[in-house]
Amino acid sequence: MHALLKRALGTLRHIVVGVVIAGGLVNLPALADEGDIDKVIILPTPLSDIGDTPDPLQKRLEFAMGEAMMEIGILPLAADFLSIPAFGDVQQTDILAVLRAASAQHSGRLLAVKIDLLTSVDSEPHPVPAASVIDIGTGQLVARTSTLPLLESNDRLEITASAGALARALARQLEQNGYVISAAAKKPWGGRANDYRVSVEGFDLCERRELLTTMEKEFPGFLSLELVKAPNPTFAVYVYRSTATGQRLQKWLEQLMVSYRIAPYTSSRILAKDSNIRVQKDRSHKIYSALCDA
Repeated sequence: MHALLKRALGTLRHIVVGVVIAGGLVNLPALADEGDIDKVIILPTPLSDIGDTPDPLQKRLEFAMGEAMMEIGILPLAADFLSIPAFGDVQQTDILAVLRAASAQHSGRLLAVKIDLLTSVDSEPHPVPAASVIDIGTGQLVARTSTLPLLESNDRLEITASAGALARALARQLEQNGYVISAAAKKPWGGRANDYRVSVEGFDLCERRELLTTMEKEFPGFLSLELVKAPNPTFAVYVYRSTATGQRLQKWLEQLMVSYRIAPYTSSRILAKDSNIRVQKDRSHKIYSALCDA
């Protein structure tokens, strides 16, 4: 635990610019007012000691992580919220003092997200995106997750999918550990409740269960889900009741399909008209799921 905190502080020692602050993950209980919302920092890639050249893949992953977190409800604060002094004149204890001072400025807690690239143990090793979250106030590791290896490290879809999976997994873990880091905790998404007729096409039974579970647990504003009909194994229609707008549902579904590594417009389509939404997937493309082991 202390070693992980030390690594995070070592990362900050190399930073000569402000860090990116983001506040908010989704679907958290309305337990606190805006002043009690915990804050999140995405730690940037440290400059190397030789040549000051950051890892391009890790840098792209961190940028994609910021995008993924915004897509699930993050409202970024100013990038220069936390000013790091020039690293040449700063000791690690000073960095810790800066972080704790920043944490003291808010009633909520300050959480630091550290992105790492592990290595798979396959015969042909590949980078494995991983993320950890440290509570700056206590030094405790409060969330940690990893995702599938990147088979094509220059593939934007793979990087985006990995970042989306990491962001959603961290959101669930932080929620389970009692953190409130979203404005959605104070006010519901959308407004009045709406019934949407959602058609799920091209998904087998297990894939459909995975999709619906995510829509229930991770989409803000969810109220209820009822099956209307399922005439064959790869087609089903549901009534999805939510306070979210149809536009937001369509956007979240598009991002969810990307996180499943299903390319938009070619292997999947999200069609929406009024209160009708069609989620279509090419049957030949299987989604990744720990449940379905695709």
